[in-house]
Amino acid sequence: MTMKKAKAKQLVLDYLKENGIAATKSKVGINFQVDGWNFLLWHDADDPVFFRLTLPGIYDVNDNNYAQALMACNTLNWNYKVVKASLYDYEEAGKRHASVWVCFEQMLDDTDASSVVSRATTSLIEAAERFQSLMDT
Repeated sequence: MTMKKAKAKQLVLDYLKENGIAATKSKVGINFQVDGWNFLLWHDADDPVFFRLTLPGIYDVNDNNYAQALMACNTLNWNYKVVKASLYDYEEAGKRHASVWVCFEQMLDDTDASSVVSRATTSLIEAAERFQSLMDT
């Protein structure tokens, strides 16, 4: 007999509900706030145990700070386990934009996901604050 694995999305929703954290659904996932930070939980129907939690747009990047932002991303990626930073370029209304996102990824199929979700939010906030301090130097 095989046991069906819990879906990461539902485990996170259960965690948020248990902790009184409001969540809203969007096209790509679930949005919620912790300590003033806006999180996005991505949902992949093809891989329901994959847990990808992001802090999108933690820093706006322009031509003047692009190289510094790339180096700060590299520093974070070298120094943090599981948390990764990326510089995301996109076009909106015919204008180029760029921002830095930090992401926490792993498999989440444990029915007691609270420690993973708590660690993910804490780690992402710490990484975002570290990134901002690297940009302030």
